Amino acid sequence: MKLKFTILVLLLVLRIGFSTCVIAKGEVKYRVADIPKELLKDAKAVVRDQTIQVTIISDAKLALKGFYAITILNKNGASNANFMQPYSRNMKVSGIKAQMYNESGAEIKKKGGFDILDYAMISEGTTFADHRIKAILPEHLEYPFTVEYTYEISFSDVIQYPGWHPVEDFDVSIEKSKYTLMVSKQAKCRFYEQNVTDKVQVQNTKDFDIYSWELTNMPAIAKANFCPALADISPGVLIAPSIVNVEGYEGNFDTWTGFGQWIYLLNKDRNNLSDETRSKIEKMTADITDERAKIKLLYEYMQNKTRYVSIQIGIGGFQPFDAETVDRLSYGDCKALSNYMKSILEVAGISSRYTLVLAGDENPTIHPDFCSNQFNHAILCVPLRNDTVWLECTSQNIPFNYLGTFTADRKVLLIDHEGGKLINTPALKQTDNLESRKVYVTLDPMGNGTVLAETNYFGATYDHYREILASDQNDRIKLVTSRIHVPNFELNNFKITETKTEKPFVTELLHLSLTNYSTKVGDKLMLCLNLMNKLNESPFQAITRKTPISIKWPAYEVDTVIYTLPQGYTLEKIPGNVSIESVYGKYTTQVTRNGNTLTYCRTFLENKGDYDSGEYENIVNFFDKIVTADQKKVVLTKGN
Repeated sequence: MKLKFTILVLLLVLRIGFSTCVIAKGEVKYRVADIPKELLKDAKAVVRDQTIQVTIISDAKLALKGFYAITILNKNGASNANFMQPYSRNMKVSGIKAQMYNESGAEIKKKGGFDILDYAMISEGTTFADHRIKAILPEHLEYPFTVEYTYEISFSDVIQYPGWHPVEDFDVSIEKSKYTLMVSKQAKCRFYEQNVTDKVQVQNTKDFDIYSWELTNMPAIAKANFCPALADISPGVLIAPSIVNVEGYEGNFDTWTGFGQWIYLLNKDRNNLSDETRSKIEKMTADITDERAKIKLLYEYMQNKTRYVSIQIGIGGFQPFDAETVDRLSYGDCKALSNYMKSILEVAGISSRYTLVLAGDENPTIHPDFCSNQFNHAILCVPLRNDTVWLECTSQNIPFNYLGTFTADRKVLLIDHEGGKLINTPALKQTDNLESRKVYVTLDPMGNGTVLAETNYFGATYDHYREILASDQNDRIKLVTSRIHVPNFELNNFKITETKTEKPFVTELLHLSLTNYSTKVGDKLMLCLNLMNKLNESPFQAITRKTPISIKWPAYEVDTVIYTLPQGYTLEKIPGNVSIESVYGKYTTQVTRNGNTLTYCRTFLENKGDYDSGEYENIVNFFDKIVTADQKKVVLTKGN
């Protein structure tokens, strides 16, 4: 999403390296039979050879030579064969070549010249951009096959150096990958090793300091539920400049203070607003004495006036449009809209802080001890005397002072005139992520029934529901229906209501008809107590797990199901209460009877946590017990 320049730089590590090998006519390369067996396990593709050579000529200029060969084992890895390299006026790509080989290692195709696609890099929501992409799409359907790429890139006005991230994707193994960094004596850079077993090798010459890393025979990392972000569990090296000078904006990136000072310099004097707009804001807030109410009024004014449009031109990947331009055009990107909101608050006498964040629902990791551009989004922080208000300025619909799973609970960089400071955004606590449901079920003697269900979604569950809120009625019907996990039901009607407080929630009302929900056996009915929130299958399967387990967002579920029993039927036996508790969470159920009604209460609290693979068996056992408990049935017998 926002600050796309960061994403572009990360893409530079795709399929890069350098080789001067020449293929003799008829030479066999990359035979699939030569791949070590351990690299085929759980793999959709195997990186056969990758070499990255980066030469830092000066603080602002560098060159990269690339070579990359990957064997695609099956259709699941088809997209991994594609070559996609961004470029811009500060990033020139040349010398692109490609060759393809069959399973036996014989050359089957060469690609280059007219085979290279060239198109604008216009992502969803991006209106202005000077970044483009050169691409090669092999479109080869006979698996397995191997594709080999070479190319070169020259950079100027560099803000972030291309690092080494050999593991591009889950289910891709690495036969060989090497990264070489050559730093001239006139330049300075820093590096950060992550999950690297073989540490850096250093060589010094008259003109260069040379750093190199190598990885060989690394099995694929299998994609699994609750897996940490790939970058958090795979080897990699971040490379960052110490000094930057882009279009006259000079900064020192050795510390977060210096990085923040550079961002502050980019934003300086971009708070201009017309006298007419200033007068309008002053009149809007003249009679409001409560500071928080004033912020809310101005935030909603900004939401109603503007819309999000991504702007990616030149240094615009970091520098926002000035406030007057946003006010006049009524649109901007995350940087421009955050700066605009900041400027509006200044007119009302309220101080705020422009803030950089690495956004994403997976809550990705920031490395606080390595100052570098690790961010992709901007928001606004408004410190108050006894509290702090956080404003997401790119959404016209998000409630005031609400940060959901996209930006909550992570380190962010607060910017002011003194520089940058890392702090944490508020976390979504377990009780914040509540899914509360109350269901009324009326059964008939044939096992059919009617259902009236009311569910309130808070926190992370509210975030997941926002796709439905943004949909039209036809799509809403499809999306709501897909979320109902009840056998043999018909959705008669539904209603959705959003409550946009600082702890927003969605209320969903459903009216269903059930067919054969209760299994009829002679004069008895078999009834599954958990109607709408049943865990039919554990998210953790009983297999050997090599990756850690990361539960990013805690969960809190409360379900109450009230059954009106069919006339003439009684409950044979009330089942005992269930309580399953561990470090991973707590699950309880309770069943009570009152005349011809049966009430089933279920609570489930899933704890946030990071666990190593050695814990996997215990986690599997915990969730298997919940699956069993959720299938519990009772028997209704006809007659007294």
